[in-house]
Amino acid sequence: MRKKLHWKKILTREYTFLYASYGVDCFKIMKRTVGTTLDFDFFYGEGKILTIYRIEKDILNSYRLIEKIARRSEAEILRKMDNFEELTRRVYALFATIKKTRDKQQIKKFLIELDKTFLITLSHYLFFVFLGYAGDRPSIARFLKKNLERFGKIRTSTIDTDMNIEYPNLFGKYDKKLRASASYMTRSELMGALRGKALPLDKIKNRKKRYLVVMKNRRAKECDLDRIDDVLAKELGQPKKVAQNFVKGQIACRGKVRGPAVVVFSRDDYVKIKKGDILITPMTKPNIVPFLPKVRGIVTNDGGALSHASIISREMKIPCVVGTIYATDVFRDGDLVEIDTEKGEARKQG
Repeated sequence: MRKKLHWKKILTREYTFLYASYGVDCFKIMKRTVGTTLDFDFFYGEGKILTIYRIEKDILNSYRLIEKIARRSEAEILRKMDNFEELTRRVYALFATIKKTRDKQQIKKFLIELDKTFLITLSHYLFFVFLGYAGDRPSIARFLKKNLERFGKIRTSTIDTDMNIEYPNLFGKYDKKLRASASYMTRSELMGALRGKALPLDKIKNRKKRYLVVMKNRRAKECDLDRIDDVLAKELGQPKKVAQNFVKGQIACRGKVRGPAVVVFSRDDYVKIKKGDILITPMTKPNIVPFLPKVRGIVTNDGGALSHASIISREMKIPCVVGTIYATDVFRDGDLVEIDTEKGEARKQG
């Protein structure tokens, strides 16, 4: 009898099915390219929102591998920083080149190059995401203390969100049908389309509603639409009801503030943000920064001391609690919320 896996909710983001597909392929090459990886992943998407679940033991193993690198050679991590910065420049250069190229065969050539380059870029990006979450380990903490400013720039990179925005238009330059479909295709399906393969229209239609991809031992399987609920129940069990009026997390920026909650899951929600609000979100991304001067405080589901929300809240001196797990389940738009960072909590008032 197979041992039941205990999946842990890690993050909820405005990511595409295509991004999840790159993630799966990324984990197949990460051990070779950056020295760490994950063997298990669980992607559930509905509409524009992607929720990722992982296995605690698998996560800790990925951190252990990074810690070994940090103990062995800080220079090795610095080289990975160099690689990431160069790869990122190359990705953005390809974005610009494809936009101004008119010859279809040249566009195809650059898109194939972009695919390969972005995959390796993402493997480095995820390495630094994991390194940040493992930042309390002594050898990693020492490295970060020496290189915090440079690490902060990497962790606030928008390469992941920019990929989600740019890919449909870039592939749409080669084939107009891909503009509306690319975000709901796997990486291999997208490359197949460049070789003249027919689009998987039924799959694309279903993925626009919901999708579920489960990776075990780095082997991924996509569930049929009519099987998703059964697989969710089998793998995750019955969802736990959150019957509480507060959340606790990690202090990112100190302060005590009170205001109405605004719950933000995606860019479409940014227009809801008003002056004096308490921002409740899975995690901030760089594209929300122009809206942050309006808010009195930030509470996130995800993140640690070196997550985007932590870094940006300290820079902007906005009281912030991160890593609460359930903030978006506990609070609703308009709830009066008080953040008390002395206690590391956010609590409904009244």
